[in-house]
Amino acid sequence: METKSVFQTIAEISRTTAGAFRSADALQRGISERELRTVIRNGLVARRFPGVYVIAGAPDLLNQRLHAALLWAGEASAVAAQSAGELLRLEGVHSERPVIAVPASNRKRHPDVRLIRYASRTPMMIRNGHGMPVVGAEAMLCQLAGSMDREAFEVACEDARRKRLTSIPALRAYLDRFGASGRNGSGELRKLLTELDPVRPSNSVLEIKARRLLTSNGLRGFVREFPLEWNGRRYYFDFAFPQQRVILETNGRRWHDDAADYEFDNEKWSVPGQHGFRIVFATWHKVLGAPLAFVEEVRSALGQSAETLVLMPGTVSERRRGA
Repeated sequence: METKSVFQTIAEISRTTAGAFRSADALQRGISERELRTVIRNGLVARRFPGVYVIAGAPDLLNQRLHAALLWAGEASAVAAQSAGELLRLEGVHSERPVIAVPASNRKRHPDVRLIRYASRTPMMIRNGHGMPVVGAEAMLCQLAGSMDREAFEVACEDARRKRLTSIPALRAYLDRFGASGRNGSGELRKLLTELDPVRPSNSVLEIKARRLLTSNGLRGFVREFPLEWNGRRYYFDFAFPQQRVILETNGRRWHDDAADYEFDNEKWSVPGQHGFRIVFATWHKVLGAPLAFVEEVRSALGQSAETLVLMPGTVSERRRGA
């Protein structure tokens, strides 16, 4: 068989797997081992796993490496954890190597693949997504909860909610059914669900960081997405302390790229004053660069006295307490 014909056959075999294929399937289609070695030597094909090859230079490298890992892992395997989150484009989720869920009876091992072994397929909620088997959103988040730091996991979880991949009720139902004591990630996920707004997910990483900084310092009596109306229009604010008449609004933009956007923000930010609210802004500089001063500003607005402050990981104090 000519090299061109061999490559065309391989392309046909791997059409639905982003250029990944098993050598057994190539041999079954009439390609000899010698011909396979020839296309490898010519740089057209590369070996990824035992018995699994990929077409060089494929445009979708993420899908290709996941398909290759699935072909190697075998039956009942599915994309899981960080790889599932990356496939679904969850914010901040990335995997250096494929993460694949396989039955507990599967004893394969490979240094370039992280395997999650499951005793029962049901809790994995495996379904087809992006042309390959992927664990369900609730199973994926439970897996991520056991392998990510808390803030990064909250960012991913809130993004999954914004994308409507899941919801708080769905996650609670999943934990009630499958979150047995000791299951990796179930405790961390349960804890986070008690802290999140049950209806409205956070809209940004800055909002998440601000929430975590507030709650870590005992400032918990706020309402999320608080509505205020003015001139027949309703505006929603990130955090509100209604009893103290204080609004906290996150503002992560350094400039306005649209005149209408600039006008809307100025109009919105004037609304709290019309209702007798004081507004405090949470910016990237305040939350990350000057967290002590920011928390003191919020406490002052709430009429609270200064207390010992708790810094979240990643924040940088502009001064030491008492210095």
